[in-house]
Amino acid sequence: MLPFDLAMLVAIVLSIILLGFGAVILGMIMTGQIDLSDILVESNDNGSKKASLSRLQFLIFSFVIAGLYLVICVESGTFVDVPPGVLILLGISGGSYVASKGIGKGMHKSSAPQPRQAQPRPSPVHAQQQHIAEAQQAVGQ
Repeated sequence: MLPFDLAMLVAIVLSIILLGFGAVILGMIMTGQIDLSDILVESNDNGSKKASLSRLQFLIFSFVIAGLYLVICVESGTFVDVPPGVLILLGISGGSYVASKGIGKGMHKSSAPQPRQAQPRPSPVHAQQQHIAEAQQAVGQ
């Protein structure tokens, strides 16, 4: 067996394993075991949801870089080195996502409403007596 044949056999086996993992994950998504409906949404403590720009940026950067790397590798016929600048940009994108999560958690804790002291309500009889006393005081002046 030639070394090239062995390398090709290993590449085929690894490709089949990766495609199998991908098929299992895709099957889990199709059956609803993996829920992707909120992949670009952040939920607050009170249950409200809003779109997440940092998640969208991280998702787009990851797919663009992975897609371009795949195209370059297919065109050259071999694996190519990823420039450090690309890795730095991907790290910045991931870091902005992590920072936004940290900032969001800090804002939720600091903006949590403080419990209010319950103030006793005056009874209707007491309010009426107070109103009569104010009216008598106004007449007496």
